[in-house]
Amino acid sequence: MYHSLLKPPVVLSLISYFSIFPSLISYFSFQVSETAYAPVGSMNGMGFRPFDLVIPFAIRTGDITGEVVMPSGKTAPAEIVDNKDGTVSVRYVPTETGLHELHIKCDGTHIPESPLQFYVNYPNTGSVSAFGPGLIYGVANKPATFTIVTEDAGEGGLDLAIEGPSKAEISCIDNKDGTCTVTYLPTLPGDYSILVKYNDIHIAGSPFVAKVTDDNRRRSQVKLGSTADFLLDINETDLSLLTASIKAPSGHDEPCILKRLPNNHIGISFIPREVGEHLVSIKKNGRHVPNSPISIMVYQSEIGDASKVKVFGPGLTEGRTFELSDFVVDTREAGYGGLSLAVEGPSKVDIQTEDLDDGTCQVSYCPTEPGVYIVSIKFADEHVPGSPFTAKVTGEGRVKESITRRKKAPSVATVGGICELNLKIPEIDRREITAEVTSPSGQTTEAEIVDLGQNTSCVRFVPQEMGVHTVSVRYRGEHVPGSPFQFTVGPLGEGGAEKVKAGGPGLERGEAGVPAEFSIWTREAGAGGLSIAVEGPSKAEISFEDRKDGSSGVSYVVQEPGDYEVVIKFNDEHIPQSPFLVPIIAPSDDARRLTVSSLQVRHKETSLLSVNR
Repeated sequence: MYHSLLKPPVVLSLISYFSIFPSLISYFSFQVSETAYAPVGSMNGMGFRPFDLVIPFAIRTGDITGEVVMPSGKTAPAEIVDNKDGTVSVRYVPTETGLHELHIKCDGTHIPESPLQFYVNYPNTGSVSAFGPGLIYGVANKPATFTIVTEDAGEGGLDLAIEGPSKAEISCIDNKDGTCTVTYLPTLPGDYSILVKYNDIHIAGSPFVAKVTDDNRRRSQVKLGSTADFLLDINETDLSLLTASIKAPSGHDEPCILKRLPNNHIGISFIPREVGEHLVSIKKNGRHVPNSPISIMVYQSEIGDASKVKVFGPGLTEGRTFELSDFVVDTREAGYGGLSLAVEGPSKVDIQTEDLDDGTCQVSYCPTEPGVYIVSIKFADEHVPGSPFTAKVTGEGRVKESITRRKKAPSVATVGGICELNLKIPEIDRREITAEVTSPSGQTTEAEIVDLGQNTSCVRFVPQEMGVHTVSVRYRGEHVPGSPFQFTVGPLGEGGAEKVKAGGPGLERGEAGVPAEFSIWTREAGAGGLSIAVEGPSKAEISFEDRKDGSSGVSYVVQEPGDYEVVIKFNDEHIPQSPFLVPIIAPSDDARRLTVSSLQVRHKETSLLSVNR
């Protein structure tokens, strides 16, 4: 498959395929012709290009150091600069050619990105060379870039291959100066081999090894509109029959909406981006209404100006975990424009905004992990003064507690044997539960219901066929949570995480200091490893009961209110609906008990399934 990506005399062809090995390979090949080269970047006195790399690493505490091991075995310090934005810059002036190794340590321990390898060679040697951060380091799902120099290399074929844990889409741009910029997108962390060949011969340093790490930073963003309203001199009353468009002085069409203003007149709302006369066209059934098009004038003071936005508040510079960090944005003198707020850091945050009485906007966010957070504020698509801001968040992070249990394959149900489905549902009238079983052939029969006490009812039936039966359990005519259930008579079919069910109040809500309970049913999934993890503001004490019949009971207790995440995996795969987000409220003496209606609405699950032979 051929794509014409560069103008002649450079022709590119892109070939991507899956190898027979666990890693994936992406190929790129093209022809290179002689082109004048303008040197890229400054060189030191020995003719080497200085090494400069930016990597994500937020320094919380401790000393961070850098050391370079040269090809000769000598070592030299590297300069490490904290950029105060969740990244550090690493700078080093090479004195030798060949493969170097960079060690970056915090308090004497390698950071996750360390060690890194980079290759140094003399520029202007008349041969093809390559340099850039993408040959050394990258972040999963973010583009990595490097440059190939073909100065004085003559005409020939340049081949590029990238091999690693994931396929990496490759693009190449001819810079028309004897260089080309290569960008690739790795989607999984790991080591990527970058092979660069010229006329089928590796260039110096090839294959390069780039270490790609996982993207551990989480980004939250909200956008707000600040639009200008203009009164329209038209006599129409039904907005649903009208369409509107605005043409700016430059001829561009601006997005807009018709609206009814507080005085009950019809107006138009849009974000002005240009000074001058704008023409508003109002049409009904495709034709202009009387007085349309209408001229409106936009003045300089109405155009959004990010430099006039004022922001202030402690949330721009500091915060504590599980506490609201807030700041104020004042756009009153900045005209009209869209306001974009973004917070990026170790945890995802919920950004809340509130319009204050004085016309300003209060913004708050609640981080759940300590570290450096980047707060970006844009108005009319431009950063406001001081943005992006760096907020250092201290305190304890979310605590994760987990357990793992091995589940054995259940006994095989047989035709004529007694099968039982036990349901644990609190506070209902057991007399109003009904159950029926549908066999694989479509025959439906009523099932027996036995009250076992302790909010548990047993549904019993005797199957007459092999295969998957459907057990429907209803309360007052409505399916109970989890119903209908599958029940296999005879050998189980293909299992897996998708066959596991979980449910109960402990997956929906809870109270600090009070056990939160739920059940997990693994019978139809077969044998495998079952893991349960609870993560949130405080440590969870998890209790596990294997009922030896294909179901398990789980109870956990946490001491702090907040949002908790319950993760349930079977054979290292999430079961349906996992992870579960569970809000835990503060202790209350009069906490409201769960009702049957809340069980039905919020889809509580059943607890256990067993077979008696």
